[in-house]
Amino acid sequence: MTIITRTATAAAICAAVLLTGTACTSDGGDAPETSAQKSATPSVTAEPAAVESLDGETVTEAPKIERRTIASFANGQLGRAIPLKGGLHKGTLGIALNCKGKGTVKVEVPAVGVTFSQPCTDVKVTSIYNEVKVRTVYPDAYVQVTGTSGVRWSVSAGQ
Repeated sequence: MTIITRTATAAAICAAVLLTGTACTSDGGDAPETSAQKSATPSVTAEPAAVESLDGETVTEAPKIERRTIASFANGQLGRAIPLKGGLHKGTLGIALNCKGKGTVKVEVPAVGVTFSQPCTDVKVTSIYNEVKVRTVYPDAYVQVTGTSGVRWSVSAGQ
């Protein structure tokens, strides 16, 4: 297996592992390390990252995160590309998402090849927080958020 194939395979595995909450690395270089977390306050966990109705969480305001916010959007519907102010830098990128309504929301950061989806309910606000280790600078990076019809969402990203 070539180094390029190993790196591409490791990147694909890391994106898939994001949903399980485990961490991964690649000896090929640019593959992201990820870890899922239960709330908008960083604390490592191997449990699924969704938590329903955290105190004070809403979709009408962007989630609060304990990082310098580089992108946020509130009361979103359907899809939106949100530029990361100043781009992505080496280090950890944290993304918090709140959603409400029957359906799902998908969050993508194409620059690092990370995607995660969150099922949402119409009864309570559902929250998720994920972190990704960024190993390369991406000056034009953005977060793409796409919700199904009837779902409202808010998102924050920080480094």
